[in-house]
Amino acid sequence: MSVQHKRKESMFFKAISQIVTEELTNANISYPTITDVKLSRDGSVLTAYVTFESNRERSFEHLNNAKGFIRKMLGSYSNQRIVPNIAFKLDTLAESASRVEEILKEIKTNDK
Repeated sequence: MSVQHKRKESMFFKAISQIVTEELTNANISYPTITDVKLSRDGSVLTAYVTFESNRERSFEHLNNAKGFIRKMLGSYSNQRIVPNIAFKLDTLAESASRVEEILKEIKTNDK
């Protein structure tokens, strides 16, 4: 990937993180955290990986319902002529890591 593409991803990451945590006032979304963003090669789709403190499914549904508002705000935050479509995905990496850690602890205690 080019340096320019990485800069755009970084700019979108900062902007969408700020929008979701500060501008979005939906009480049904439980403390969202944007963990990563990936911009498609052609710049038409921005995939944002998100985690929630609680009520993951309900929060994810309400966040998806707010895509239009988030995209509009993203346009005002960025200096891009064309704002990409947003696709949210649940980030399950932290859950997977904690599960692996539990398994390793279990193996360690069983070996003693």
